[in-house]
Amino acid sequence: MSIPADAIPVAPLTDLDNGPKVVRGNHHNIVVFSDEGKIFAVDNRCPHMGFPLDRGSVKDGILTCHWHQARFDLASGCTFDIWADDVLKFDTFVEDGNVLVAPDPRDLRDASFYRRRLIQGMEQDIGLVQAKSLLSLLETDGDLAPLLEAVLQYASENLNQISEGLTRLGCISNLYPKLDRETTYQGLLYATRKIANETTSAVPYRTKNALSGSTYDHAQLKAWLHQWVQTRHADGTERTLLTGVNHSNDTDLADLVFSVASQRLYANGGHLLEDCNKVFQLSPRLSQNGAEKLFPLLVNGLTQSRGEEESTNWHHPVEIVDPLELVDAELPAILNNNRGNAARPEDLLTVLLGDDPLAIIDNLKQSLIDDVSPAMIAREVSYAAALRLARFATSNEVTDWFNPQHTYIHSNAAYQAVNRSPTPEVVRTVFQTAISVYMDRFLNVPPARLPSEKNSKPTLPTSPAELLEQLLLQLDQRASIDEAAGIVSRYLSLNLEFDALINTLALATVREDLDFHSLQVLDAATQQAAAWDDQQIIENIMVGVVRNLAAHCPTRRAGQQTAKIAAKLQRGELIYEG
Repeated sequence: MSIPADAIPVAPLTDLDNGPKVVRGNHHNIVVFSDEGKIFAVDNRCPHMGFPLDRGSVKDGILTCHWHQARFDLASGCTFDIWADDVLKFDTFVEDGNVLVAPDPRDLRDASFYRRRLIQGMEQDIGLVQAKSLLSLLETDGDLAPLLEAVLQYASENLNQISEGLTRLGCISNLYPKLDRETTYQGLLYATRKIANETTSAVPYRTKNALSGSTYDHAQLKAWLHQWVQTRHADGTERTLLTGVNHSNDTDLADLVFSVASQRLYANGGHLLEDCNKVFQLSPRLSQNGAEKLFPLLVNGLTQSRGEEESTNWHHPVEIVDPLELVDAELPAILNNNRGNAARPEDLLTVLLGDDPLAIIDNLKQSLIDDVSPAMIAREVSYAAALRLARFATSNEVTDWFNPQHTYIHSNAAYQAVNRSPTPEVVRTVFQTAISVYMDRFLNVPPARLPSEKNSKPTLPTSPAELLEQLLLQLDQRASIDEAAGIVSRYLSLNLEFDALINTLALATVREDLDFHSLQVLDAATQQAAAWDDQQIIENIMVGVVRNLAAHCPTRRAGQQTAKIAAKLQRGELIYEG
């Protein structure tokens, strides 16, 4: 091998017998070893946590780091301890008794390399490898699409149902246009770590085929799918669903999926509708056959979920299931005459937040009869769900937040579904959300006062940077619910940049060791805020988001610690000192 012109002089060959030498390469400190007459060079920073490898020991061709006992093959840089990651290898040369080393590592580490490394880190469930790969990708490739596609491809091949990790990824991909680089990094790591953990124990998906006919009538497919889901026939559900994917336009596919997801009332505690929503949002991010890869992951949820018609609460003390079934029968005729020309109904919100479920059903139905569009009604119901979070009484137990979280997430999924396909069997999802809003009414006893109903804003600063900094500081404190809500209210009342607030709330969410519900609430709220041009309504929605988040902060933030370690390694900072 010829010696490159920019090779770096190290030392006379004989000097290396006395110990390793460290020189500076183009981007790395390089340590050069002599072992049994052979010369080797690697990055001097242990890929695990950056400890100087020149302080390690070499025996039998194995370099051992003395901090965490990670061991590496000197000849290749490969680790024997998978959690440590491989170390960069550099070519060495000997000329006239002097040792030289290449200034750059042997292997080209471009975006495609780091995407492969990310997937390997997920396969092995090593958070630090995932974190370092994500950082490198965000530095070397400004396009998020290939990264998302690689993760989705891996998930679709190794999961057998829509998972929390996939939902996290869907939320981050929705929020991405509003996120800065740091929040994007931590958000992606928050998602990939969960997917990696899930795939370690999941049974990989086994592909089934669509029906092989050349044409299929939408009504026929819909009838088949409803029958298979009702009888919990997974294979029939999957083959019919794949056939719908191949033979339906976007509107018909949404009708097919969301109508069957609402066949059981508020199925799986509201999660099933959001699972379907996330698949519609994520499948376009796979460039080839995305729908065919992701929609089958819905089959388990569709066939195994239980509905509220099987619970006591929707039957007693007030029978709710029967009136909802009557509405199902009436909706086709009502929607056939609905032109969507009416203004926002003035009294509907009050009824939605009331304590009469039959009045809620009647008012929703009457609003449709009065020509209020299904999308406008879905938006109103979602706002009612947001107010349950905004007015959540802190006298309740912390675990009680899960109920209004689920309702709000379901409400946004219903809104998105209706916008995709406002058919009768999709519009009924809005009625189901409204009843869940009713079921959550006890959580607003007594109702918490909104910040706009208090007179505390003038004591806060007006600078956006100061307000966002104070928000993060409040979320460092245990249950600073009202204080955090006041800051968000102040920020929005000053009409400051909305995207910066979303970025801060996203960072505050993904840095915590929380499940996916708080991120789902933020994702839903961001979409719902975009549907309104009323500043007070937007403020109330975001107050609900931050009150919910503050109730669960802070946690140990173990995931953020991994993210910080990887970032320090990337910047060349010393972790083992100070």
